[in-house]
Amino acid sequence: MDNASTSPQIIFPNVPDDFCPTGNWSEVLQQFIDAVLSNGTINVPGLGDVTPEEIQTINAELQDLQNQIDAISGGAIIREGTLTGIGTGDNTYPVIFSAPMPDATYSISITPRASGITGLTEYPTFLIQTGSKTASGFTIIVENGVSQITEVEWIAIHT
Repeated sequence: MDNASTSPQIIFPNVPDDFCPTGNWSEVLQQFIDAVLSNGTINVPGLGDVTPEEIQTINAELQDLQNQIDAISGGAIIREGTLTGIGTGDNTYPVIFSAPMPDATYSISITPRASGITGLTEYPTFLIQTGSKTASGFTIIVENGVSQITEVEWIAIHT
């Protein structure tokens, strides 16, 4: 059947003129299902335009994307978050994971977020405190913190 170029539709045949089932409600309903509802069709615009080859190509592309995702994550365990309330001067900020990592061998990336940096003569430094990495978290050191730095995003990846 060719699909329509309109909105999707469910189409059922007319109830036959001679349709006069007998029996209890269950039997009558079953006869109605068998005679009318089982002969219904669904029209979906453009459905006939997709070939089996195109479906195969789409499935292959989806599998390729899934393989890329699996290769990137490689079973990695990821924790991420944002530290807010970053102060001026030199400060330390502990990061505690919501669930611990298997061990302390993970990589950390930090990204400071600023409301603007015009007029600065010194820029802050962001470090991971030596010896602070544990399975439960780590500590970020901010040296020369400025009021324009409002938060720090972090991500820890254990591979």
